[in-house]
Amino acid sequence: MKKILTGIIVLAAILFVILQVFTWYNGNNIMSNQAVLKIYMDIKDEDMDEYFGVEKGTYNKDNHMIVCNLPVQPAPFKQYQQVVDFDINSIDCNEKYTKGDYVKYDETELNDDQNATLFIVNKNYSHPVGMADNQLEKANSNIVATRQVHLDYQMAAINHIVLAKDRVYEYCNK
Repeated sequence: MKKILTGIIVLAAILFVILQVFTWYNGNNIMSNQAVLKIYMDIKDEDMDEYFGVEKGTYNKDNHMIVCNLPVQPAPFKQYQQVVDFDINSIDCNEKYTKGDYVKYDETELNDDQNATLFIVNKNYSHPVGMADNQLEKANSNIVATRQVHLDYQMAAINHIVLAKDRVYEYCNK
């Protein structure tokens, strides 16, 4: 009886160590069923109005920011939006995943259609865009314009997706 109990304790200890190693590995790497999305924009400020289909002179980089609703349905309190980055020269295609720098999305959280929504938002807007995206037509809305884009991304990778005037592409796989 003592040998059986010792065997069960040893087996439980081995399983615990294996679980801890897997948890550490998962926390510091992107698994094959996960993706990281980082959105960049390579459009001149003067072309932004045309890109969003609004009247010329509407977009002002000093008063507005571009926010992207990612094509995800994450767990509660997990980030589903990000401010679009305009500095494509800072992209490092050899970058390794660092926990806390990016948000990983599991395959179950990613939308099948891969469509994201871009918003031009007033910089002083204090609410998450997703809570007010149906208020676009209201006069007091801080959302200036929206646009749907299709994002192609790969699993098990940090995807640096660049939105250009005439196309959307993954920067590291040009």
